[in-house]
Amino acid sequence: MQNLSFDTEKDLEPVLLIGTAPNVVATHPDRPFTTFADVIAAAKAKPDSVTYGSIGSGSLGHLTMVLLSERADVKMVHVPYRGGGPLMNDALAGHVDLAIGSAALVTPQVSGGKLRGLAQTGATRVPGLPVIPTVIESGFLGFESYAWWGTFAAGRTPRDIVDRFSNALAETLREPAIKSRIEAMEITLQIGGRTCSASFWRTR
Repeated sequence: MQNLSFDTEKDLEPVLLIGTAPNVVATHPDRPFTTFADVIAAAKAKPDSVTYGSIGSGSLGHLTMVLLSERADVKMVHVPYRGGGPLMNDALAGHVDLAIGSAALVTPQVSGGKLRGLAQTGATRVPGLPVIPTVIESGFLGFESYAWWGTFAAGRTPRDIVDRFSNALAETLREPAIKSRIEAMEITLQIGGRTCSASFWRTR
């Protein structure tokens, strides 16, 4: 992103990695795709004919599809949206062939039968979508892609304050009622992981 008004390394202090979720590729039930292999076959047969929506240019979903397209040696058309709400609205209306978003965003629509799940980008299948294969199972060995949620403080926040915030937030997220609601959205809690760099998160 050009001309950012802040430096992600200097102006942000990572506090807590909250959770992660795989991305899910889904399609409208009226589309002919029943597997991710069908998508690849259609894109090979007619380049730039398959469209996919994401929550925005440069988003994780967008980059995931770019990498998958490169691995499959196909060309698809990216349609960027300004967030998950507009993306889901157009996916449900059938205005794009595919939608890619986090499991937290896409699972409710797939579970409700409004979208058909084709693939998920985790190492293993998420419990809420047990019949949807991973892209690894679909022939993309070693491919994983995850959305993540984390908390930051302003850069140069004193360490004792960051630690107090981190510990208090982690304790809150471990409360059974909150923990169960987060996990119901297919988000895997990762509370407790933090690195010294604002540009990359890694669980301990």
